[in-house]
Amino acid sequence: MVAPVESVRVLVVDDEESIAQLLAGILRNEGHSAEYVTDGRIALNRVRDQRFDLLVTDLRMPELDGMSLIEQAKEIQPDLDALIMTAFASTETAVDALRRGVTDYLSKPFGVSEIREALSKVMESRAQRLTERQQVEALSARVESTEESLEQKLADLTLLHDLARLIAGSTSPLHDALGLIGRHYVADCVAVLEDGRVIDHYGEGGHRGIRDLATRARDQRCTQSMPGAVAVPLAAGALVVMRSFEFSTEELHLLGTVARDVGVAIENDRLRSGQRRAYVGIVATLIEAIEAKDRFNRGHSRRVADLAVRFGCHLGLPERERELLETGAKLHDSGKIGIPEEILNKKGKLTDEEYEVIKSHPVIGEQIILPLEFLAEARPIVRHHHERYDGAGYPDGLVGDEIPRAAAILSIVDAYDALVSDRPYRDGLPPARALQILDEGAGTQWDPDLIREFRAL
Repeated sequence: MVAPVESVRVLVVDDEESIAQLLAGILRNEGHSAEYVTDGRIALNRVRDQRFDLLVTDLRMPELDGMSLIEQAKEIQPDLDALIMTAFASTETAVDALRRGVTDYLSKPFGVSEIREALSKVMESRAQRLTERQQVEALSARVESTEESLEQKLADLTLLHDLARLIAGSTSPLHDALGLIGRHYVADCVAVLEDGRVIDHYGEGGHRGIRDLATRARDQRCTQSMPGAVAVPLAAGALVVMRSFEFSTEELHLLGTVARDVGVAIENDRLRSGQRRAYVGIVATLIEAIEAKDRFNRGHSRRVADLAVRFGCHLGLPERERELLETGAKLHDSGKIGIPEEILNKKGKLTDEEYEVIKSHPVIGEQIILPLEFLAEARPIVRHHHERYDGAGYPDGLVGDEIPRAAAILSIVDAYDALVSDRPYRDGLPPARALQILDEGAGTQWDPDLIREFRAL
C-alpha cells in the first residue's frame, strides 16, 4: 500500500553518521517518519524487516555502495522509491541512476530547500504511480468481470441448447435433464416433485423440508426458497435444486426458463413410459404364456414384479426408478423364450450343458429388447439379475457395487419367489426358511445391506 503523500517513512543511509543524522532530523521536522543507519548491509536488513516508502542513500559507501543497495532493496520492496546523495554528481551519474530506478539525486552539500524539492518529485512520482495502478486495477477488474459474465452467459446458453437436444433425443429425458441441470448449478441434488412425491432426482441429498417448499411453489405459482434449496413451479409440481451456497439473481432467472424445459422433459418421459408399458405388457404376456406351460413357474414374473415394486417403495426409490425396476422384473426372464422347452420343463437335474443353456437367458433377454431405445435403461437389469455379490454369478461376473442396484434388488426378489414356490424337486419353503437362506447368502450371493432391508419389508 502506498503511503499518503503528506507523510512518508524514510530510511537514510550514509557512512558519515553526522550527515545521516542531520538529514533524518530535517525529514522528521518536515513531518516524515525517518531513521538512519551508517552501513548498507544493515540498511538492507532493515528493509527486510520493515516497510519503507523512501530510501535515501549515499552513492559511495564501503562494503555495499548506494546503487547496489537500491537494486537489492527494490527486490525486497518493489514499491520503494529511492534518492541518492553524492558529492560527485554528473550527467552520466544522473542518467545511470534514473535507469536503475532512482527517482532523483541530491548533490552534496544540500540544504532544506533541495531536500524539499527532491521529496516533492518523489511524492509526485508516487502519486502518479498510484493513480496509474488504480486505473490498471480498475480496468483489469472490469475486463475480468466482463469475461466472467460472457463465460457465464455462454454456459447458460449451452445448458439451454443441451437441454433442448437431450429432451428431443434421450431415452430417459427427465433423468438426463436433471443430471445436466445438477452439473450446471453444481448442485447436491436436483429433484422433481408432484403431490409431495419425488418423481425423479439427480444426486444425493435429504428431501426433508423440500416437499413443503415444492408444494408452496406449485400452489403460489412462484419461486420459493429456504436455506440450501430453491423450488420453481411446474405444471403439477416443482423443480427443486439443492446446494450449499446461495443462488444469484441471474441463476434464479435462468432456472425459470430451465423449469419450462423440464416440463417438456416430463411429458416426453411419460410418452416413453407409455411406449415402455405397452411393449412390456406384450412381452410379459408372452412370458406368462411360457410360464403357464409349467405349473412350477406359473405367475413367477408377475409375482416378482409386484414384490420388486413393494421393495422399491420400502427403499424409498423415486417413482421413475420403481417403474424401471418393475419393467426389468417383468422382462427379467424374457430370454427364456429362446430356451428349448425340454430344458425349461425338465423334471430331473440339469446336465452341465443344459445348465449352460439356461445361463444364457439373461443375455438373450437383453438382445430381445436391445433394438428398443425406450427400454435402454432396463437392459442392465435384465442382463445382470443373476450376478452375485462375490463375483461368481453370470453372465459377466460383476462384483459388489459393480452390479446395477436395480439388478441387485431384483436378484433378491427373484430368489425369494423361487424359494417359496414349488419346484419339481421340492415343495415351496416357508417364508421364514427362505429368509434364513437369504441371510446365509448375504455378502456372498447378495448385497448384505439390501438383504437387511428386505427382511424389514
